[in-house]
Amino acid sequence: MTDVIHSKAYRLIEPGKFKETVIEHKVKEGEVVVQPILASICHADLRYYTGKRRKEALNQKLPMALFHEGIGEVVISKDEFIQVGQKVAIVPSIPGYRLEQKKKEDCCESCRRNVADNYCKTGVFLGSGYDGIGQEFLVLPSENVVPIPEKLKDEIAVLAELCSVSLHALNHLKKEDFHKGKIAVFGDGPVGYLTAAMLYHYFHIPKSQLLVFGAVEEKLNQFDFATVHLVNDFPFLEAKGVTVAIECTGGKFSESAINQAIDLLEPEGKLILMGVTEQCVPINTRDVLEKGLQLYGSSRSSSEDFKTLMQAFLNEDYQKTLSKLIPGKSIAIRNAEDLKKAMDEAAEHKGWKKTYLSFSWN
Repeated sequence: MTDVIHSKAYRLIEPGKFKETVIEHKVKEGEVVVQPILASICHADLRYYTGKRRKEALNQKLPMALFHEGIGEVVISKDEFIQVGQKVAIVPSIPGYRLEQKKKEDCCESCRRNVADNYCKTGVFLGSGYDGIGQEFLVLPSENVVPIPEKLKDEIAVLAELCSVSLHALNHLKKEDFHKGKIAVFGDGPVGYLTAAMLYHYFHIPKSQLLVFGAVEEKLNQFDFATVHLVNDFPFLEAKGVTVAIECTGGKFSESAINQAIDLLEPEGKLILMGVTEQCVPINTRDVLEKGLQLYGSSRSSSEDFKTLMQAFLNEDYQKTLSKLIPGKSIAIRNAEDLKKAMDEAAEHKGWKKTYLSFSWN
């Protein structure tokens, strides 16, 4: 039986402008309805809001409810394993076969090759051309919600999406890659911090083997579990022993970070690219070839990554490290005007900590 539900949504209709509207959703068997409780603003959300995405992308994807980092409470469940009232982490990458409720092998070419769900060619992603968490009710396949352990605080659980992207990227490595030599992370922002924290707490890379490169000393001081270096002061061509590098900078700094990583890596080293940029980035292919380097691109994540993190987050030392990114308070969102103010503030004051949005739908 298919039900219909109406969801109040704060849709971005053009850069800097939200409009409150109502979206009609159909709820099918095997799906759940989630009411968002807490969301975190991502740089991707700000690129849409400030109009820094390419014009053709904005024209194609708007109007749209933003946000893909968030948690909520199940209010309707058509899956016997998901209970009403459960708090869940929202998995924003929905493969096409789940949307259309068919077998994976009957989906797209990528799914027939059994690639990860986040690379499905007919899939959608919340807050990227598909209405995201900035609405009263989300209708999702039950596989796209992951129950949050009762002992885990909401403020930690909401970091699951961003951490899951790091976990998915690091899973490109083989077990032995974590112990061949030193591992370097480029980027002193939230993505770099969470990636380095995962390497330390989940993959158990010791401080002496974990390097972090950044441009802001104040930010690098937060990485007390890693060996940190300012990029402007480090002799990349002279350093030895780094066999894995992860680029987490994105934007205009991607080019320098990628090429510094290429300089740094030992022969047959591995470079994982996570930073998002709107521009084509020139890289030193000569040294990639001469060193026999392997490059991996990684974006987004899957439900399995979230499940792993819900257990990993129960580690109290890991929680203490993650808590450095948590703001002192969340911003209450009661209407579209509240949301605009929150986005304006986040765009103007690009601090190191995340910005949390606490939704009130009554």
